Amino acid sequence: MNKTLVVLLFCIIVVASYFTYLSDASQERAEDAAYVPVITVMDILHASDLQSGIKQAVEQEDSDKIDEWISQALVVANEAKLPATDITYLQSDAARDYLVFNAKRQLFNDAFEKQYYTLGGIEALKERYPEAQDLFKRAQTLLDKREQIIYQIAMTVSGSQTPTQQDIQNARDIWMDKNRNES
Repeated sequence: MNKTLVVLLFCIIVVASYFTYLSDASQERAEDAAYVPVITVMDILHASDLQSGIKQAVEQEDSDKIDEWISQALVVANEAKLPATDITYLQSDAARDYLVFNAKRQLFNDAFEKQYYTLGGIEALKERYPEAQDLFKRAQTLLDKREQIIYQIAMTVSGSQTPTQQDIQNARDIWMDKNRNES
């Protein structure tokens, strides 16, 4: 009976010790998790002022300015007490490449919009911004639709189903005037 009692008492002590250990470990994890940064690394990377600054630096081909913007992002990350892994990422070439890549895509969109309204094409943009390759097909679709709209304007102006080259040129002029006034 004494042996059974000792073994039972030993088991109770082991189980109680194990639960105490789990409780302490859980409390430590809770204390570590108590601080949650107000922002994330992605919030910083997608901040409009950072993206705008990087875009301008990429457009001006100013590598030093890109580094300055990344340094400012690091200051924000440090102030927000982001984890060391996030800060290391912001310092990496991968983060820099990500920001430059997105800036070039934004520059493509800006340049395409100008080309769209001024009746331009996108061939030169394709060469200049290969980072936007997945946008090329959609951009071409928009240009095709623009041409259909101009043709519809030409048909309306001419009053016939087959507008002349002059009618199409007049429709292009109307397109340009309309978009110049809205800019």
